[in-house]
Amino acid sequence: MIVTFGSINVDLIYLVEEIPQAGQTVLARGSRTEPGGKGANQALAAARDGANVAMAGAVGDDAMAPIALQNLRDEVDVSRVARSRQCTGSAAIMIDASGRNMIAVSAGANLVAQSDNVEDELIQNASYVLMQMENDVSEIENLIRRVSKCSAKSILNLAPAYPLDRELLSLVDIVIVNEDEAEALAGWVGCEPDAKSLSDTLKTGILRTLGSEGAEASINGEEFRVLALPIDAVDTTAAGDCFVGVLASALDRGFSFEAAMRRATTAAAIACSRPGSQSSIPHVTETDSWLT
Repeated sequence: MIVTFGSINVDLIYLVEEIPQAGQTVLARGSRTEPGGKGANQALAAARDGANVAMAGAVGDDAMAPIALQNLRDEVDVSRVARSRQCTGSAAIMIDASGRNMIAVSAGANLVAQSDNVEDELIQNASYVLMQMENDVSEIENLIRRVSKCSAKSILNLAPAYPLDRELLSLVDIVIVNEDEAEALAGWVGCEPDAKSLSDTLKTGILRTLGSEGAEASINGEEFRVLALPIDAVDTTAAGDCFVGVLASALDRGFSFEAAMRRATTAAAIACSRPGSQSSIPHVTETDSWLT
């Protein structure tokens, strides 16, 4: 079982020809509203890939909360999602004609989500506990320390990048970063931004996603590299979250690390090939069909 403590948002998506510059106004070709948030996206990706997933977090007591939870309620245990007087978290996303995006996030209720809602018994029964950086940092730090004392393994998607204490990062089993986040992390700890250098410095597993170049990892002294699938990107919004969730699901289901990376890369490619946030995340049979 996978436990996810993380953000739950509503995505307000605008389709533009080009991402606007500072002070510039552009007309969107269209817009839509979808459930999102890194935590929710990753939980849903893991569940759609066949994992049993429990989600902990918080939403507001407002009109956006049902939108934020509409997909999770069908596929994930949301009994640990609290209601708050704060507004439901939201993100404004602009996607250009090449599928690139720019995102501004309002955390809202995500900042009052309590990691204590993930009870000790649940951690003991979990294989992986999955976290990101869109909640209050102290709650994330508390959960990392609690998981480190249990048999469950922790996966931290250091997104958005935040300078956590080096000792705390060493307690995480796998830290996942993209290229920009790897650069930031390497600057904070004083090493090169590749997976091996970060892993050797932090004494923990590191996975670095490389966009169209695939992904690399250094885990327990072993190095892995998986190439990305060649696709015409339509929308990259949820691709990174899809990768993380499917990686966790594959590891939970007993895949080798290299096979889990390959499966996650494939699922992320599917997500890139079609529009949407959670609507782009594939189900297990779709990923299977791309892998055969």
